[in-house]
Amino acid sequence: MKKKILGEWYGTKSIPLLASGECRLLFREDGTAKADGKVKVLGEKMAISTDSLSWEHCGENRFSGTYGTYRLEFILDGSVIKTTVNPYRMGAVSNPRYDMNIPLEMKRIKQ
Repeated sequence: MKKKILGEWYGTKSIPLLASGECRLLFREDGTAKADGKVKVLGEKMAISTDSLSWEHCGENRFSGTYGTYRLEFILDGSVIKTTVNPYRMGAVSNPRYDMNIPLEMKRIKQ
């Protein structure tokens, strides 16, 4: 199951009249990952680009990712990864009023 997460994934999310974003993740075999994302919240635009994401297999179809002190849980469901992101806690936006948990699904785009 561990090998099934390897590769490149992409997802978008829109919350009408509030926010939109997109994310691209590249999971590597050595337990590292690269993430690129853009978030637009009520006109405030922020971007994240990091090569310092790490991940580990937690059993079955579950994976845990770490970005600085922020932790993400990834659930692999066939060709879709499901996770929940918080743009404020991840550092994508600076305003604490956007401290919200947003479900995100990403599809595999390259293995």
